Amino acid sequence: MGQPHIIEFTGRIDNVSSSTIEANIGSALDASPSALILDFTGVTFVSSIGLRVLLIAAKRCRKQNMRLALHSVSPQIVELFGLSGLNPFFSLYANREAALNLS
Repeated sequence: MGQPHIIEFTGRIDNVSSSTIEANIGSALDASPSALILDFTGVTFVSSIGLRVLLIAAKRCRKQNMRLALHSVSPQIVELFGLSGLNPFFSLYANREAALNLS
């Protein structure tokens, strides 16, 4: 396994952006990084399709025995994860440094 791979998102994760995001995540996972770090600093909205893309990424990471970490997730999106029952699939961190210090 290589170094952690970081993907920065901005704006909305929705039906418009989901195919590009899914492809970017897939390419990153194909390289077998030691972890996948998703930077949510610039994310303002996640739709149900966006949740699906993130869930697929989480399942693929588990299958590859790879850590998935999300950082700088807004309280509204954290609440969405909770309401959707998806909290168990994501490790959330306050910032990039904390996400990179995966144990």
